[in-house]
Amino acid sequence: MSQNDRRTFSGRIGSRSGSRLATFCALRFVLLCLLLSRPSLADVRNNLVPTETPERRFAIRYPRPVYQNYAFNHWENYPDHSWKTRQMGSQHGVAFGVDRPAAKIDLMGNHLTTGYDLFTWVERRQAGQRFGSHLFKDWSAWQPVFTNVVVGSDGYGNWGYRAMVGDGLIARLSPLTLSRTDFNGLRVDLSTPHLKLTTLGSRIARPNRESTTINENVAEVDTDHSTLLLGGRAQLDLGQLSIGFNGANLHSYNSTEANNSIKGRLRQDQPTYSFIVVRFSDDAPEDGRPGASVQSVQLLINDEVRPDVPTHIIRKRLGARPQAGRTLTLTGQFIPSSYTQIDGPVIYYRNSELPLFADFLYRVDHEAGVDVAKLVRLEGLLEEFQFESPGRILNADGSDQLVYLFDLREEPFVESVEVEAVVGNDYLVEWAGVNLNASNAGAERYEDRYRSTFLRTAMRARGRVSDLSNLARRRFAVAENTGIYTYSADLQLTLSWLDISAEYARSALYSRYPARLLNQTAVNEGPRSVIHGSALFLNGIRRFKGGILGFEAFSMSPDFTTQMPTYVKKDYGYIASRGYSPYHFMTNDTIIWSLVQDNEDGDRWRDIAAGNVLGSPQKGGGGRTAPVNPDQDGIFPGQDEDNDGLIDSDRNFNGAPDYDEPFLLFDVDPNEYVYGLDRNNNDEPDVREDDWQPDYPYDPNQRGYHLFGQLNLSSRWSVGLGRYAVRDQIGGGRNRSNYALLTYRRTGLGQVRKLFFENSTRQVQDDIADPYNQYSRGARLSKVDPYDANFIGLIQRFSSTLFRREDILLYQRSKVNESYLEGHLRPLEKLKLVQKLRLRFNWQQGGPLPIRQFQRDRRLDFFAYVNRVEYAWTFGKFDIVPRFKFLYLRLHDNEANIDLQSEHRIIPILKTRFAIMPKTTLQLGIQGWGPVPYRINSRTQSRESLKQRSTLFTVTNRTRYLGYELINIVGFSRDKLKYDDPSQKYRQANGFLFFVRSTIGFTEFGTML
Repeated sequence: MSQNDRRTFSGRIGSRSGSRLATFCALRFVLLCLLLSRPSLADVRNNLVPTETPERRFAIRYPRPVYQNYAFNHWENYPDHSWKTRQMGSQHGVAFGVDRPAAKIDLMGNHLTTGYDLFTWVERRQAGQRFGSHLFKDWSAWQPVFTNVVVGSDGYGNWGYRAMVGDGLIARLSPLTLSRTDFNGLRVDLSTPHLKLTTLGSRIARPNRESTTINENVAEVDTDHSTLLLGGRAQLDLGQLSIGFNGANLHSYNSTEANNSIKGRLRQDQPTYSFIVVRFSDDAPEDGRPGASVQSVQLLINDEVRPDVPTHIIRKRLGARPQAGRTLTLTGQFIPSSYTQIDGPVIYYRNSELPLFADFLYRVDHEAGVDVAKLVRLEGLLEEFQFESPGRILNADGSDQLVYLFDLREEPFVESVEVEAVVGNDYLVEWAGVNLNASNAGAERYEDRYRSTFLRTAMRARGRVSDLSNLARRRFAVAENTGIYTYSADLQLTLSWLDISAEYARSALYSRYPARLLNQTAVNEGPRSVIHGSALFLNGIRRFKGGILGFEAFSMSPDFTTQMPTYVKKDYGYIASRGYSPYHFMTNDTIIWSLVQDNEDGDRWRDIAAGNVLGSPQKGGGGRTAPVNPDQDGIFPGQDEDNDGLIDSDRNFNGAPDYDEPFLLFDVDPNEYVYGLDRNNNDEPDVREDDWQPDYPYDPNQRGYHLFGQLNLSSRWSVGLGRYAVRDQIGGGRNRSNYALLTYRRTGLGQVRKLFFENSTRQVQDDIADPYNQYSRGARLSKVDPYDANFIGLIQRFSSTLFRREDILLYQRSKVNESYLEGHLRPLEKLKLVQKLRLRFNWQQGGPLPIRQFQRDRRLDFFAYVNRVEYAWTFGKFDIVPRFKFLYLRLHDNEANIDLQSEHRIIPILKTRFAIMPKTTLQLGIQGWGPVPYRINSRTQSRESLKQRSTLFTVTNRTRYLGYELINIVGFSRDKLKYDDPSQKYRQANGFLFFVRSTIGFTEFGTML
């Protein structure tokens, strides 16, 4: 009742009796109102609108918390609805926070739940706003509670949908449009009897957090300029036929400005160019044929030819060193400037290069009479960088390169820039922009005053032309990328006797020049340019009784791409007082977004980091390390033959191959000893090959076909025949092969548990180079400190450097025969024998080659042998397991009678195990002892020959604890490594390690031993 009501009922009544009656009636009315208006408990809980008049408290005493006994009642912690007190701490790098449930309502005012917000993503376009992209994730619950993913679903009958928000989601639409394993964002899947739909959305730039350390996350990230990824697939199922339509778009946008488009826009801080560098070179400098023939080059600004723009032509050599730098006064030593190395030593993008713009500018100044002797090594500058006169035909053959430097500093109005050239033969044309470094605009040195983009491919000749038959006037746009589309249609037909799959895809890469109007930045005022590309493949397999017939046809256009390099400001990932995020380490303010990632091993980790950086991790603010290679378990494609979820060559997940680690190396062989089909003829089995390319179904820039058939002669014998012909559309190389395969497979032969034999004969013509990644071989004892930030693993960490291995083209014209035999034997119950033998004979056919080289007749013999022996003795609770492994590898030039590669390994191992109690076990392992060490003997690389002795002792306890399996290990290891070559003494190491390790397991995933 209100105060006015109480005043009314407490007013005076005319007579005494009337007053008593009125008072009685008033009291009854008040009591009735109180009884009728008393809310139920449910009403109180559901009432989300606060009363405008607070409840009156008549008692003087304040209500306080009362005594509770928790002997039988559950303990309840204090609820906390605040945000600031929720800011989490950390313990051992794991975030934790307090509970803060609160009532949550939707935008219509409806009650949703009592809890807390987990994920919010808002894209707002509104005039006058500061930020238009808002992303929030509650990391106190997102990672430890929900494991980085939240799923909602509903359905009825065979209709249903599922909505997922998470990190590290799988986003694969098709192999040519979108294929990612680290998708951070929203995914919605809808399924009906004949139609399946998928939609995807991600703010791919800064999608979840800014720090790689859990307790250093930014809970909310607002931004004005960001990058958005969208995608979708519609699949129509008609019985055995499935037809899919796919589309993906990635574009940059500015949420605080109008006229955004899914074709993208440039960042507002995108620098404008002071110079344009255009480089002409020989696309195949090693082939001895004429390279680029440049007959005229002209610059177009705003669609107008501008011969008045200052232009300088400089001839340089491939691999020329910078001559800009300083000469020490006392010693006379020249120290070159490192302006071509950004953010540390050599962490360039793959196949990317920065132009030597400072050297070019110093050379121009010298030609104009300016004294630059104190800024360069003048003698080297004049030798390495030579001026050329315009107006005549210029050639860039072999290692020669022609650089055209266009000076735009005096141009006040630039909306678009194009370069037109009359060029022929085997040419490669690249361009880069040079912009003013705003933070150091007044610097004396050009390398400090300016910055440069990477050289980007603008035009390449098709094939290896040397007769000027492709001479033509060609034009390309100088522009920065803003957005990329990929879209495709695919089909899959599956019948009992026929399988057909096909896909046709298109890509469109949009860009625009960062415009300058009246010397003011107006980067998004210029017209757009676009590059289109296409890709397709068609596969079919016809099954019949006793065999199969199949075909493949494919074409990957050189202009087809799923990658988009864009500018990103160096401090884009900076967090005040917390250091830098990985975005800070994008080389030279450039990041490469990929719709189709490089992930050869098919795990959840992409093989390369955002930006595709190679090199050693660099330290950032606060000593943090930029992740260069994010693949947490190493890149070991095709190495899980037993399908146990563990990589066969890195079972302890420490990033080092097991064939270089003590004791583990017994069961694992290096790739050189492994047999597999090698269609691209680079001596690396295709199933294990790791390259730098996106995971397309076929290699970029190539087209060709493959015809094959197999006839089953019996249940164990089969014979196969085939032909494939592949051509590199840019380089003009070809890979042709006619082949035959004879195969025998059998398992379960009593004492012979497994027997596999295959002989392949092929006639090959392959001059397409296929380089690949490979881990270095040979034990390297590098770290034995478990408290080191880079230490991962049980015993010690052996360095395993990833390096690029070139294809030296041993099969340009060859006849090849290869045999492989593998046997797993059990002559006795406790005796295990494994034998592997691999023989390959490569008859290289003499005569001239297409790349103007002469090949002599010779035979290259390759021999690889693996022998593993193991015997197990058991005496009560005591087990003794001696092991012995022998590896031998040789590559021999038969005509010259020299070994190109020769090594053998002797590996003696003794393992003992004693169960001293039901749950406690002692283990002792010795690898190499006394006069019989672990031995690597290399005849062709003597510095890699070594001896090693390793000892490992552990005490292991296995206990069931609250339904889990708890394993505690205490032990020590000792290693002694000695190289035969005295010059390698610095690599020798003696290591001792004491360690304690606890592991908890889930018994439902395995039985405790």
